[in-house]
Parts: sequence; C-alpha cells; structure tokens
Amino acid sequence: MPMSIVKTAGGIGYGNPFIGGVNHPAQITVDVSGLTTDEVDSFGYLKPGVPLTKAGILVGASPAFVYGVTFEAQKIVPDNPTNTTLGAVTVDPIITVNTIGHINRDVAEDNLGRAYTANEIAGFDAAGSKIALSAT
Repeated sequence: MPMSIVKTAGGIGYGNPFIGGVNHPAQITVDVSGLTTDEVDSFGYLKPGVPLTKAGILVGASPAFVYGVTFEAQKIVPDNPTNTTLGAVTVDPIITVNTIGHINRDVAEDNLGRAYTANEIAGFDAAGSKIALSAT
C-alpha cells in the first residue's frame, strides 16, 4: 500500500526516502518523455524516490548507475498526466536530486507505488553510484 497521504485541501504528501537527510543536491535536466505515471503523480509532480542517471533518464535496461534520487515532489507537467502525454513532452525541466546518501527502500517504493526494478536495484550497486539502498 502506498504511503502517500491525500490532504483534504488537495495535493499529496510523500515520505522523504533519504536516511539522515539531504546534503548533496545537484540539478539535472529530466527526460519527461521517458517517465510514466509510476514516477509522476496525478497532480503532475515527480515523486520522491525516483532513481535517475546523470543524463536525467530512468535507470533502465542499459547498464547505468544511479546518479541521483529525487527527495521531494517537484512539479514537472500539468495535472492529470497519462503515459501517452508524458511520452509526448518535449520540454524537459531542471529538477533537483540528491547524489550521495542512503535510501530507505521501503519509503521510496511506497512513494512510487511499485517496487524498484532489478535494473534500478543494480544501478545502486554499480560503479559510480554514491547512493546506498537499504534492505527491505
């Protein structure tokens, strides 16, 4: 069950997936066309806990290390996005990710409403990643 909270005044509250705080933020351009509604909520916010490469894409089928993970919700598209509308986005926003730290896997996966993929998990362990992933 996702750990997000729908507030009565609107919006969604998420848990911070980082253990020990956020101390090493960096800005990257995120490729919105490669995201899905697993990573972007119904209000157009990129969810906390999304693992991204330095190129701003999801850690996917190609071998890549996790450069940074989102630590707060960030508005990137209009409300009510679908996988089709996300795939059609051509203007990619600059977002903030944390590049060094320890992720609480349970909180991150609850925020996303899905488990990390095998490639995402491998990306945390790949050479170059400075983000550790907790056991569940």
